[in-house]
Amino acid sequence: MLLPSAIESHFTETYEGMRAARFQSSSEAHNMETNLKWLGLSYKTKIIKHKRKGNSYLVMLVEVHSGT
Repeated sequence: MLLPSAIESHFTETYEGMRAARFQSSSEAHNMETNLKWLGLSYKTKIIKHKRKGNSYLVMLVEVHSGT
């Protein structure tokens, strides 16, 4: 799947076998979700709660495989 380089640079992690981008604020995660919707890509969001570090937001790309 080809992504614009500005979006591709955020996806530096892997979570549950999916490429993921981690954000520290919900507004940053929401902006990424909006961009992915605009591009027509599927994604999942997960909020990870930490007592000391605060919340982090993972946006994961869902790979779509065409059936044969």
